[in-house]
Amino acid sequence: MRRNLFMLSMLIIVLVSGLATIGVVLMQQRVRTASSGIANLESTSNAKDSIKTITQQIVKLEIQRAMLEPVFGPGSSVMNKIESQIGSLQQRLSQIQSDGKGAVVNRAVFEAIKAKIAELEVKRALLEPVFTPEAPVMQKIESQLKSLRQRIAQIQPNNQVAVNHAISEAIKAKIAELKAERSLQETQDSPTSPTLSSIDSKLKSLEKRLVLQ
Repeated sequence: MRRNLFMLSMLIIVLVSGLATIGVVLMQQRVRTASSGIANLESTSNAKDSIKTITQQIVKLEIQRAMLEPVFGPGSSVMNKIESQIGSLQQRLSQIQSDGKGAVVNRAVFEAIKAKIAELEVKRALLEPVFTPEAPVMQKIESQLKSLRQRIAQIQPNNQVAVNHAISEAIKAKIAELKAERSLQETQDSPTSPTLSSIDSKLKSLEKRLVLQ
């Protein structure tokens, strides 16, 4: 009888010990799985951050290339350096993106150049009442616009509508800003003040440019 009780006690101890061991193993597996999941999430997050950073750098260099090309010309040391930097960034991007989402970068470059074209169109319209088309500052803007338009046509050749829309929106925003400034200035200056005359000439130039869109 005592022997049977002893054997039963030993069996219970073995069972309890085995269950405890199984519990520890399962817990370790869960910890490893959770750690692996966290590592994968961190890796994905880091990759996305790297892609975003590299894309932003490419966009910045693309704008610089288009803006500086009329000044230095293709093949110059300045342009070759920019080309080399863009190529290096694109190579790094292809190493991170196994599926090669070059379209995402092209879209980002397109949007940035489109915004730059709109900015320069507004700037040109504001300067037209002051400078002749032959003035160096106007010639510089004209050459930059030409270079930017050429680059954007290489990325999306059939998307001139989007560019024109961006220009129209930028001009409308500037017109609204100048009208608000004029309303405020009217309370402080006479109708013949140089400030109001300057605002009026800028508004006229912007409205003329808007009609051409």
